Amino acid sequence: MIPTGLFSRTKYNNNQIINTEMNTMIAELELTYEQILTDFRTALQQGIDGFMKAGEVYVKAIEKDYTYGERLKEEFSDMVPAKAWNQLEALGRKWIHPKLVLGGMSDPKKTNLVKRLPYSTQTKVFNNDRFKLLVSGGDYIEVNFFDATHEQCKQLCGDGFIRSLSEQKSWLEQQKVYKEIKPEELPYHIVGGKITFRKNVSLTRAEMKQLLSQL
Repeated sequence: MIPTGLFSRTKYNNNQIINTEMNTMIAELELTYEQILTDFRTALQQGIDGFMKAGEVYVKAIEKDYTYGERLKEEFSDMVPAKAWNQLEALGRKWIHPKLVLGGMSDPKKTNLVKRLPYSTQTKVFNNDRFKLLVSGGDYIEVNFFDATHEQCKQLCGDGFIRSLSEQKSWLEQQKVYKEIKPEELPYHIVGGKITFRKNVSLTRAEMKQLLSQL
């Protein structure tokens, strides 16, 4: 005869396995969006850190011996596209922020502005730091690049630097002058050696000379 206790132990073990599996399924079902978001953010940050480290190693390699860089490119040609090595070097030398490699911002025009800023300023941008933006009446507001419009970012960014309030004022005045100055429209246009005149055109002698010089 099979001892009665053996059936009891077997039944207990089976129940324990079933309970464990059910608890696992319940835990998976209860996985909230916040947890998924946290896991994704962690994985993404690890990837960014990995790119940064790879860039630093690549820079050390080419500074030690430029042929090391060529050997790395050959070794990892199946993993790293040829054009990506320049980005890795830029990351390693801290010329561009790692988030710019991933695309930077949703607006590519703003991304291009940020790329021209120093690395320390790029870091401030991606840390959501606020910058003083001159508005009408001589007042200013503080904005970050993610919330600002492209035009506001253009006002903030000089050629590789953040404009001060006085520099923004000068820039705005200059833009106003550009808008007021409209190029003079010629009474004709030339396409493929053919002259097309606009209606009711009369030319001065100077305009005739200019026209003949373009033929």
